[in-house]
Amino acid sequence: MAYSKWGVLIIMSAALFIMFIDTTMMNVSISALVRDLDTTVAGVQGAITLYALVMAAFMITGAKLVDIWGTKKVFFRGLVIYTVGTLMAAFAPNLPVLLLGWSILEGIGASMMMPATVTYITKAYTGKDRAFAFGVWGGVGGAAAAFGPIIGGFFTTYITWRLGFFMEAIIAAGIFYGMKLLHDYRPEKKVELDTIGAALVGVGLFLLTLSVLIMDPLSNPPVLLLMAAGLIVLVVFWKYEERRKERGEDVLIDVDIFKSRVFTVANLVSIFFQLTLAGLIFTIPVFVQQYLHYNAIQTGFVIVPLSIMMFIFSMSGQKFAKYLTPKQIIQLGIALTFVGLYFLLRVLKPEVTGSDFALGLALYGTGFGLIFSQITNLAMMGAKPEQQADASGIFNAQKQFGLSLGTAFIGALLVLGVVHSITRQIYESGLFEGSKEQIKEAVIQWIIKMQQGELNIPPEYHDAVIKMVNASFIDTMKLAVIFMMGVLVISALLSFFLPRGEKAGES
Repeated sequence: MAYSKWGVLIIMSAALFIMFIDTTMMNVSISALVRDLDTTVAGVQGAITLYALVMAAFMITGAKLVDIWGTKKVFFRGLVIYTVGTLMAAFAPNLPVLLLGWSILEGIGASMMMPATVTYITKAYTGKDRAFAFGVWGGVGGAAAAFGPIIGGFFTTYITWRLGFFMEAIIAAGIFYGMKLLHDYRPEKKVELDTIGAALVGVGLFLLTLSVLIMDPLSNPPVLLLMAAGLIVLVVFWKYEERRKERGEDVLIDVDIFKSRVFTVANLVSIFFQLTLAGLIFTIPVFVQQYLHYNAIQTGFVIVPLSIMMFIFSMSGQKFAKYLTPKQIIQLGIALTFVGLYFLLRVLKPEVTGSDFALGLALYGTGFGLIFSQITNLAMMGAKPEQQADASGIFNAQKQFGLSLGTAFIGALLVLGVVHSITRQIYESGLFEGSKEQIKEAVIQWIIKMQQGELNIPPEYHDAVIKMVNASFIDTMKLAVIFMMGVLVISALLSFFLPRGEKAGES
């Protein structure tokens, strides 16, 4: 009976698991992919980037297909495309096949499945069951992203990176088997796909996400140009949708959904704390691998406290609803994530070890779990019944954009921080004759050569260089954590605009 009640949640959580674990699992396998596919680091990173871009471009359209084909048909077709893609990636003999399977087919399949998971949970559950379901759904997604490096590191180190894709295919097979539990929510009226709107929003989100993903403080990619172009296309899309609605034609998105304060503010709160999660999952592995020289598996275990607490409190967060309103639970979560980051800041000293991060990461995971136990349900409550598909597409699109934005911003901040710290140390040491700008330019060239593997440090300077680099890692990590704390302050301020909501049991 319990399985029958929670069968939909299990299936939707399993689907979200394979979509979220995909990227973080492969991030620790880049070297193995380069070797096995006889390609370059840039080629593999391009595959990861393209996966994010395809999802961004098709997410809104994928959500709208629910109103055209029905929920079960969209989810099933998305799962088929995703499974074909993951099997192609598992057997990929070269980079082009990997790109087609992983980046394109999996990206399209995920953009259809992910919004459908939100719609299914919204329709299958009500009241506190729905709040619990969204908490579990979010916790599984967050935990999958955080556990990805452990699983990917284990497969890559001891077996093969291909096993990660095979694992996804096996889970997909289980989802196919369980689909008999899914109800077919068919559209109540015939809806035509707004193809021009789909093209506009796809191009706009593609350009906006691309502008974020190509950020590189050591070169001059056309970030602002692409960002401006993406925003302009999205404004054109907005106006186009308004005119279609005025004429009584089918629209891709009902733009009136943003008139809902609950929906709009919940999405804004979400995108800012997603940014900090992406930043944390990116910075901690980089730091422990570069500063502490941990391997992929050791790195993954450092993040375990974050993953476990995130999962536990995503599921149990609804228990707090007896004593606190949804708004208060979210604010408590933001406060705990802030305290967690503060503890991370406190332990960032030259003698730091991986275990020193446990308390800070556990507190952050607890706070994140509490936030996620409420935020999705709150956002979806702000949408009218006929706007559910639009709402799920927008919510998932902002989540993906927030994760991309966080990784890009924090990545750029790390590079700039290392450049500034090493420049300052060299300038203050007096070892290099020249202005601060000349030293900075030399450091930038040094880092570029280091990234390309072309740098040879003379033995007599080796110890001094290592000491400076290590000091720069500590300085830069502190800067990144302070930046994330600042982002959480913005999220906290926005949370005051959320409606109070009701405690469980209140009428």
